[in-house]
Amino acid sequence: MTNPLFMKPHLLPFLIPFLSLWTLTAQNLDLVRVITQENISGNARYEAMSGAFGALGGNLSAIHINPAASAVFIANQFGLSTSAQSTTNNTSYFGTSTPTENRNSGLNQIGGVLILKNNNKDMGWKKVAFGFNAQMQSSYNNTIQINGTNTENGLDTYFLDYAAGKNGGTFGLNDGETVRDVYQFFGKSAGYGFEYQQAFLGYQGYIFDYLEDDNLFLSNAIYSSVQHNHKIQTSGDKWDMAFTISGQYNDWLYLGANINFSGIEYRQISSTTESGYDLNSPMREIYFQNNLYTYGGGVSLQFGVIATPNKNVRLGASFKSPTWYSLKDEFSQYLETQSNDAEGNSFNDVIDLTNIVNVYEDYTIKTPSELRGSLAYIFGTSGLVSFDYIVKSYQNTHIGPNDNDVFIALNDQIDQSWTSTSSYRIGGEYRQGGVSLRAGYHLEESPYSNASIIEDRSGYSFGIGFNFKSSVINLSVLNSEQNRSHQLYDTGLVDRASNAIDLQQFTVSWNLKF
Repeated sequence: MTNPLFMKPHLLPFLIPFLSLWTLTAQNLDLVRVITQENISGNARYEAMSGAFGALGGNLSAIHINPAASAVFIANQFGLSTSAQSTTNNTSYFGTSTPTENRNSGLNQIGGVLILKNNNKDMGWKKVAFGFNAQMQSSYNNTIQINGTNTENGLDTYFLDYAAGKNGGTFGLNDGETVRDVYQFFGKSAGYGFEYQQAFLGYQGYIFDYLEDDNLFLSNAIYSSVQHNHKIQTSGDKWDMAFTISGQYNDWLYLGANINFSGIEYRQISSTTESGYDLNSPMREIYFQNNLYTYGGGVSLQFGVIATPNKNVRLGASFKSPTWYSLKDEFSQYLETQSNDAEGNSFNDVIDLTNIVNVYEDYTIKTPSELRGSLAYIFGTSGLVSFDYIVKSYQNTHIGPNDNDVFIALNDQIDQSWTSTSSYRIGGEYRQGGVSLRAGYHLEESPYSNASIIEDRSGYSFGIGFNFKSSVINLSVLNSEQNRSHQLYDTGLVDRASNAIDLQQFTVSWNLKF
């Protein structure tokens, strides 16, 4: 494949760090949502009751929703859990349905509580508890396949959108220059950045040509419809570590506080294979891949109280501050095209930039705070029922720094697109001897004011526990369902595919009392 060479400005004698210009993958609303939202995850007893533990306490995973939970323990305890997760995605794209199933497993919780009792009966403080619990709040291991015939847009619209209004003469190569050189130059140089990189890729991949005399970009992809095979592969996880101190005052009040540390590692490989052009189209096939790696950590504070006005009723309330994340993105790309010239010669152009990593400046995300109210009723030693109500104002999510134009636009989008949500969790437990039977239900409202983008998430859970006095083994199965849509790209090829998500998680926990 031969492209005409156009003169471009001589490379500047200085380079600056990569600009804060993310308009495709690195920073968009969906990634912010991935970081902000969490699944119901924890030990098996917690999951079996759908996480309705705000007024109960006495559970290691409950420390993450109400710090007063650790003071409810009667004895020291250590516990760990492992889980196996299955996620089924059923996508629909221009009438074509494609199912995919993903499985993964591993350790998802470990922690312990140390109880210091006060033997002085004249003092109001009965005990102090110190605790630590780490658990996987979100697993990102998933693959989504989107297939179908698009009658509206092709990949050329993505590259042409970025080329619009730019000097096409900068997209060629001077003698001695390589695609890698110019791609890096655009990424590091003031006045250019990510948009120029994308337009440059489209030109060098022969997806479009530039008519210099007319200052016109002309697509080499001719079609009335195109076949798309789009894949989104994600991996990684988000763990939360809670360090807690709590105390019991008299026989009716439990108070606690947490400092929480979060660690996140998120990888996404999104790729599109496009084919099915008209017979007279110079372009015959495009393969386009984007690789994103996001990592960093966050911190939050949490306060909670549990009150027992009588032996049967428990009331709980907790507040979790926003989590302040500091994150970094690394981004790389790959483009391969197959085309024919006017004489019928075939060309295969490969632009492999996967070892050129765009490392962007650190940025911050502030998640919404969380307010939780809880109520539980204890039926003596035979069982209990518990209810949690959670409020989050997702429109208070913020991404920074504040002097970045892209982040300003993204925060405006958050203000307009996101809303306040309510979540409901209800769980019950029935005990007979050393065996406990459990069940639960959960409903989490969509953070989007337009629920067609992401609908409410709901599901049920159940489990069983075996108490051997000094140790306990619990098992649980949790199911969640949610419908959402995926927009393929942020510009040009902006068509959406719907996705019905069915998540099932099986968890086994072992707890030791000492």
